Amino acid sequence: LPTGWIIEINRQMQGDGGDRGGGDYPPIPTAVTPLVDNQHRILVSQLPPDQSPSRVKNKLTLYFQRRSNGGGEVLDVTYPYPPTQHDQALVNAEQVLLQADRIFTVNERPFRIQLKRVNSAQVRVGSTPNQFFFLCITVPPGVSGDKAAIFHSLLSLEGRSFSQADVEEAVQSCRDLPSALKYLSHECPICREQVSFSKIITMTHCLCAFCESCFKAYFSQAIKEKSIVHVVCPMCGQPDVRQSQGGVEEALDYFSLLDTQIRHYLDPQIHELFQRKLRDRALQEMPNFRWCAHCSFGLLHEADQLRMDCPSCRKSTCSQCKTAWAPQHQGLSCEKFREWQLHNNPEYQTAKLENLLSRNKIECPKCKFVFYLSKGGCLHFKCTQCQHEFCGGCNRPFKLGVGCDFSAECGSKGLHAHHPRDCLYHLRDWNVPRLHRLLQVNPTLPTVEVGSVCAVLEHREMGGDGPCGLPTLPEYSGYCILHYKECLVELINRSHADPAVLFDVAEMLAELQRWHIPVPQKNLQDPEALYVQHLRQDSIKSALRSR
Repeated sequence: LPTGWIIEINRQMQGDGGDRGGGDYPPIPTAVTPLVDNQHRILVSQLPPDQSPSRVKNKLTLYFQRRSNGGGEVLDVTYPYPPTQHDQALVNAEQVLLQADRIFTVNERPFRIQLKRVNSAQVRVGSTPNQFFFLCITVPPGVSGDKAAIFHSLLSLEGRSFSQADVEEAVQSCRDLPSALKYLSHECPICREQVSFSKIITMTHCLCAFCESCFKAYFSQAIKEKSIVHVVCPMCGQPDVRQSQGGVEEALDYFSLLDTQIRHYLDPQIHELFQRKLRDRALQEMPNFRWCAHCSFGLLHEADQLRMDCPSCRKSTCSQCKTAWAPQHQGLSCEKFREWQLHNNPEYQTAKLENLLSRNKIECPKCKFVFYLSKGGCLHFKCTQCQHEFCGGCNRPFKLGVGCDFSAECGSKGLHAHHPRDCLYHLRDWNVPRLHRLLQVNPTLPTVEVGSVCAVLEHREMGGDGPCGLPTLPEYSGYCILHYKECLVELINRSHADPAVLFDVAEMLAELQRWHIPVPQKNLQDPEALYVQHLRQDSIKSALRSR
């Protein structure tokens, strides 16, 4: 029997006859049948499952030791093989004679034995305290000679377990055993599993590489749960597709190549979601694109007029302030319309404080995406769509160190923004009477049901929203002093009141120095009031620098 032939025993009766010690029927005449002297492992299948293991082993031993079957020593018979398969046995015979046909008898039932030419390798797949059992592996077509030997060696390595498909690929791709073993032994830097080279995926931009399983798990979650700008390499976080200068072409190239990988490795539903997010990002970067304030439809608004009519829901939106269109907005700028609402719309007046302090409407100054956040005290915001970082009080960008080109001093700073003087960042340090004075009136704000603590919802660090809980005062319309100041600053910003009109000398000097504006020299002959007037004029002019 040439190397690796498998014997299959078919349940087909071949006439009458008695049990002749394992089947001593004369062989069917064949051509010259040379002996094969190598040891062979023969998988015998379709054995009667109702026989005792010892009897099956004895009969198989006698059968293969007969001269008509080769006459070589039977080194071992493993039955059942594997332990759960009671119709199979594994026979290790020193010599097996090549024959065209055979007859095997069990309990006076003759079976015809058919031989099929295959290569096989012995691989230990498990053990018991007293027995090892083995698996017979078929070598695929096209793998022969030295390649077959490499195939056998890889599958029989102690302490290693490779799939047949991976081993076949390694054998076909490599010239020798060491290179094939290296091909199969790539460690994923994320999960630390040993995988085949073909299971390693290389990122197109940064050349970081990790296994296919980690690629699928990470990008499936990132696409479903994160903004498209976060769908980057999980190892190095590159590329930074948020960059506005010189990064557009790089981002397009990156997402184009990543789209090919996602289409190949991930589910069609994930790939479709990925493409939708790419589309939305591209639309948001178009200067004339606007979302409808009433539905999920968006459109390009090329007209010069503020009113934008949605072809989907047939309702109108202001293309500049992104709010639902009102007839009173016609002929008025967005700022003038907000002032009209503040003073003339009773419904708006009643709800303005509650809307301001319960839910904070934020519009990203870069991509114009509108989202709502609960109050939390922090003015640093990060857009969920384009990842732009800005101040919620003045919309100024936050930049890190050398990324800010305002002055050389910025290089030594951390994440910071250059807030104008009317930003909440500065005015929250003013007391309430001074804020009232800047407004020139003591505004009558709508009150809510007064309790002992402020009920404005804030975002908690541990997640979720909860009431502010700070003590309230009746003169603050039933709110705590912090949230009352926020409302006053909002009114100051809407009325364009300039805090510089109330600055003292120290504040005016600090304002000029902050914006790197030369401080005027005091003429000793001029009265103090005149110098203060010059300082105030320069401070007011500094607003141009701070824009």
